[in-house]
Amino acid sequence: MDNTPLSYHPSVFAVGADYQIIFLTETRGLGWIEIGGERYTDEEAGLLYYGSVHKIPVPGEVLNRARSYTVVFVEYADKKPYYPEGVEKVRRTYDFRPLDPAAENYRIFHFADTHARVEAPLALYRETGDCDLVVLNGDINEHSYELKNFETAFALSSGSTKGEIPVIYSRGNHDTRGYAAQDLVNYIPTAFRGGRRETFYTFRQGPVWGLVLDCGEDKYDYNPEYGGTILFDPFRARETAYIRSVIADRKREYEADGVKLKLAVCHVPFVEHFSHPFDVGNEIYEEWTALLGEIGIDLLLAGHMHRAYFIPAGTGKCRSAAFPTAVCSIPSVKREDGSDFYVGGLIEVKGDRRTVRPIPLQEEWEF
Repeated sequence: MDNTPLSYHPSVFAVGADYQIIFLTETRGLGWIEIGGERYTDEEAGLLYYGSVHKIPVPGEVLNRARSYTVVFVEYADKKPYYPEGVEKVRRTYDFRPLDPAAENYRIFHFADTHARVEAPLALYRETGDCDLVVLNGDINEHSYELKNFETAFALSSGSTKGEIPVIYSRGNHDTRGYAAQDLVNYIPTAFRGGRRETFYTFRQGPVWGLVLDCGEDKYDYNPEYGGTILFDPFRARETAYIRSVIADRKREYEADGVKLKLAVCHVPFVEHFSHPFDVGNEIYEEWTALLGEIGIDLLLAGHMHRAYFIPAGTGKCRSAAFPTAVCSIPSVKREDGSDFYVGGLIEVKGDRRTVRPIPLQEEWEF
């Protein structure tokens, strides 16, 4: 970044048919987005949010048509109760390239399990070449004990997209651990339902329709590792109800005009059976697998396992899912010279041919 109060380039997160543009600033103040002369803000109950994290909802139709947006930041050294004074410190315009609805050839890059690493994953992205969509699929941080840990996601997004292409975000189990975990919802895209900010939702980018799911933690709520600080059973039950609501609304979701690829994104490959104490959610995951089969998901993209492998559709030991699963992330792999590298994932669509592969490894799987 150049010498501005912006910590990183903005991240343009896709949620539903719209976007949530999130940017961080070095100092506190007010931020907003301008598109075609209109201002989009984070106003709630009549107040613009004062701070260093700026999360701005933007209509997808507006940004897709304009193909550019302007980030504005006004610094307030002190937000006094009377006559506070702000100074505009940032007014920067970004080009934006949504995935074209008519696209027949496109690429989706998958980051997961970076565990606070930035340089090696970004080096891999640069070696791979620019993509059309970036996925941040959980355990981007090692944990959430400090707010600064959340910056890993923005460093990866900034370094790969430069604020110019859409990002899909899925939370991982390590992201739920630590003092600051409850504040993560301020830094990531969320959907508001029933008075809560939720981390599961659908998205639409050109010919791609997607469903982001969140398994929460990978062990039972009562596991002593969590010290009584989590409650994921009711969370997963709400998620099940949400998937059912998506199916009920199929005509506006995955059966909408132009949908050619139906992608599910989840940090944990929940189609697998895990041994105790990791066998949490078995009945719910059986139901999720069946529901995603009813949707006709083309691919489940996952991480979590720190390995790279492909599970074909109909594999009995994996809940006989009607769709394949690709697990594509290894935090660290040693070369012969002792150095290490990161393994991510790449989905490539070229006409009727669709492949997914763990890069820079040589495997490639058609789906």
